[in-house]
Amino acid sequence: ARSIVIHDELSAQVAAILLQKKGMTFAPVPGGRDEEALSKDEQVRDAEEVVLPQPAEDELDENGVAARHADTKLQTRLKSEHLQKRLLEIFYESRTMIEEQGVNVLFLALGELRYRERGNSSAEFRSAPLVLLPVALERKSARDRFVLKWNEDDLQENLSLREKLRADFGITLPDFPDSETFDVSAYFASIREVVANEDGWSVLENAMQLGFFSFSKLLMFLDLDPAKWPEGKAIDENSLVSGLLGNGFNDPPLDFGSTGCGSLDELVPAADLKHILDCDSSQSLAIETVRRGQNLVIQGPPGTGKSQTIANVIACAVADGKKVLFVAEKMAALEVVKRRLQNVGLGPLCLELHSNKANKRTVLDEIGRTLDLGRPQAVDVA
Repeated sequence: ARSIVIHDELSAQVAAILLQKKGMTFAPVPGGRDEEALSKDEQVRDAEEVVLPQPAEDELDENGVAARHADTKLQTRLKSEHLQKRLLEIFYESRTMIEEQGVNVLFLALGELRYRERGNSSAEFRSAPLVLLPVALERKSARDRFVLKWNEDDLQENLSLREKLRADFGITLPDFPDSETFDVSAYFASIREVVANEDGWSVLENAMQLGFFSFSKLLMFLDLDPAKWPEGKAIDENSLVSGLLGNGFNDPPLDFGSTGCGSLDELVPAADLKHILDCDSSQSLAIETVRRGQNLVIQGPPGTGKSQTIANVIACAVADGKKVLFVAEKMAALEVVKRRLQNVGLGPLCLELHSNKANKRTVLDEIGRTLDLGRPQAVDVA
């Protein structure tokens, strides 16, 4: 229910259409039993033996491509009602992932590597996608058809497959080409050459599937490889990591008694305050603790001013000439803090690097707009 298999289409043609920023729709099977009505075994056999009805006289364009392959319709083997149900489920799940985590995991997989585990010639073949084209499902209203569009992020390779082939088979896949000069057919040919000596392996160039693909856990796994750590900067020697995972933190908490101050104004002179939002004494103490380079955890129920304190911490750190990386599990937490900074005119300080909106072109455009603002103008509030 989380994917749709595309039949009787050409990967190179589909990629070319989508990368030209054109939308594509989905065509249901003309009749008969569809994939929803077949068992798993029947689906596999049916996919291998039964060919979809072909036009009797399919015209060729100037490049020799059949009309059914050059149009903007993706052929499926689902009946209309099943196709719309599946598209609706994918649409809602994709939107939920973007709203909650700020990442797009919906891709059109182009091409497959058909392989089996080494040393077991009787094992069944497995299939893994080769090229992942980031896409989005759109529709203008509930009555309109879903349209598949490229979301302008870079094409991706199957990182899990690359790591599996390296670790289990000693095979290194060819370098993934740059998106701007990407040639799908040439990339498939290079993979076919790399796996040519493997018995029974094949590259299914025109296998396509719309579905969800995520490599977040694999990326974390790869980041833990000591060979990838900079020299002299092993991750387990980092003070924050070692403190969290073993040694703890010995920094004494910042409080009035240890400094001999009787009030917050004596601890933090008013002239040194760089708060952009109202905050009480406990929040001011937390902000000052961060400014003095100490580690802390702020805990509190909703509505107690945590995001407000974070916005003040970021503003103070930037004013002190520091850089801040702000991360959160939920996209909503990031949006609240960003909105607070924008409301006081500090929006240009923020650069959205890791989300569904942060493709290469968007990041460069945002940096350019910020540079064009020039130096901020001082305001005399006397």
